[in-house]
Amino acid sequence: MRTTFAIFASLSVLLPLPAFAYDTPEALIRAVYAPYLRGDVPENPEQFRSESLQGLYDAAAENTEEGEIGAIAFDPVVNGQDFEITDLEIVGVENEGDTATVEVSFRNFDVPNDLVFSLVEEKDGWKVDDVASVSGEVQFRLTDIFRDAGN
Repeated sequence: MRTTFAIFASLSVLLPLPAFAYDTPEALIRAVYAPYLRGDVPENPEQFRSESLQGLYDAAAENTEEGEIGAIAFDPVVNGQDFEITDLEIVGVENEGDTATVEVSFRNFDVPNDLVFSLVEEKDGWKVDDVASVSGEVQFRLTDIFRDAGN
């Protein structure tokens, strides 16, 4: 019995863990921000990204020299390098079939931020396909940053 358990336990370590599936755009966005609200950095942000967006991250990593920063020098989810997120609010959701946009508002170190997430529903649930900052001093669209960097 102990041997059977040990074999099963060792095999389960070798199997990949399934990605989390988010059934609604709101559930995905709440999951994206959950670690930040606890003061943590997400352990696996890739789980939240669409195949397309993850492809841009992968291409950027391949095109970045060892020791260099790369195309993205900040965390687009918090619109900064560091974070202290408060007052997170899902302001609006527009869902059109297998795409959606979710507007969020929050304060990072007491600075107001408004972001718009473009989402896509893939076979394993809703995923982030793009992020745009629509207010404040620095406005961006994540996919434009990758494009402008040549990725």
